[in-house]
Amino acid sequence: MILHQESHTDHISPEVLKWVMREFQDKDAFFIETAEIPEGLPQVECGLHGPLMGDAPVVEAEVTYKAREGRSWSSRLVGRPTRPTRKLTVIGGPYGTHPCVLYTTFGGLPTPKELQDPTLDPAKQEESQKFWSEHALSL
Repeated sequence: MILHQESHTDHISPEVLKWVMREFQDKDAFFIETAEIPEGLPQVECGLHGPLMGDAPVVEAEVTYKAREGRSWSSRLVGRPTRPTRKLTVIGGPYGTHPCVLYTTFGGLPTPKELQDPTLDPAKQEESQKFWSEHALSL
């Protein structure tokens, strides 16, 4: 796996990014993995709220819809703070002529794509709708 100018890494510190690149250097195809950041490296922030995180479902009365940076669709957002975590999800795969580049990395566990995401597989719409009806991201 290589770092590319299109890699979305602003969620993590340079030290954690360096660790990610070493830890996943042998990847050569699409992957989604969650790893534990070792002690001695800074934690990352997780902005997910809802049952996956051990919370009650996020009710619609708390939610705001807004397009996040780099997205053309609105995300389900809630006015709650992010939480520090050592769980880090890493997503990488083919890009152009490269067999595996780092797409993104973020604090927390993987989630289904958002319902309005144009890359969502139609077969996964029901799963996405159910998940995002109970979860939201920090504003």
